[in-house]
Amino acid sequence: MSSPDLRPPDRDRPAVAVDLLEQQFDAAGLYALRSAIAAHASELGADARRAGEIVLACHELAINAVRHGGGRGRLRLWRSGDLLYCEVADDGPGLADPDAGSQRVPLAEPGGRGLWIVRRLADSIEIANHHGTTITAAFALG
Repeated sequence: MSSPDLRPPDRDRPAVAVDLLEQQFDAAGLYALRSAIAAHASELGADARRAGEIVLACHELAINAVRHGGGRGRLRLWRSGDLLYCEVADDGPGLADPDAGSQRVPLAEPGGRGLWIVRRLADSIEIANHHGTTITAAFALG
């Protein structure tokens, strides 16, 4: 039996976009995925602080796909101009609340901070539900 295709519907992307990474992952592959994201962020010239923010946000999206989106997902990184985009897609039940992560979760609550962190670190975030959830975060590199 083949794995379902985790790619979201075709998106309008600028013709100048440069694909950097496309990788499927599960819980066992999160460390390798994190390392690949770090390498690409640094290679693009992000300073250490910004590269760390990009890695953390992308990793949070991947963890959410594993925990809430069926145990696995697909991450794509691409660059367009001075922006780095991270898209994580999963085949889970979808995200019911498009505003998830907009409000800070009290420290006494277990979990629930991943999207809040992503929203704080990314310059923009888009959430789409198409046979699962696809979240795209954009990060300024300049």
